[in-house]
Amino acid sequence: MIVQNRHTALVSAFLVLLLSVMTVSLTSCKKDSWLDWKAQNAAFLVRNMQKDSIVTTPSGLQYKVIRQGIQGTKPDELKHVRIRYKGSLITGNVFDQSDDASFAVSSVVEGLKEGLKKMNKSGHYIFYIPQELGYGKEEQGTKGVKNYIPPYSTLIFEVELYDVY
Repeated sequence: MIVQNRHTALVSAFLVLLLSVMTVSLTSCKKDSWLDWKAQNAAFLVRNMQKDSIVTTPSGLQYKVIRQGIQGTKPDELKHVRIRYKGSLITGNVFDQSDDASFAVSSVVEGLKEGLKKMNKSGHYIFYIPQELGYGKEEQGTKGVKNYIPPYSTLIFEVELYDVY
């Protein structure tokens, strides 16, 4: 019961904070052409965090554990990982994917870095990365091209961790 009340309090606090940020954004960014997209992404995250299977960290990262994996070495910023991943937007548009990618944990956006550190080898997670932990107001790629990421985008990464080294 205490855990449930704490979770409810955290959800309520997050919603109040999110609505406050959205209100400030709406009044201070009237000329921002991405305002509707930003609001859609914020609303997606609010709806998503209401699901029972979603865990929300204090930073705002949301994740779902598909498969926990085997206990052992977890990645940290000094490690490299070998993963299978798919990165998409809230629209379902896939902007990047690989069946076998290797890279330093320190080389990715903050939200993915935080998420990877939670995984065990052979784990399978889905991360919902708010724009503040992703690319923020910066767009990535070229508009109109498949791998384009608009400003203020929530990044959704489905990740399977093969190895940590």
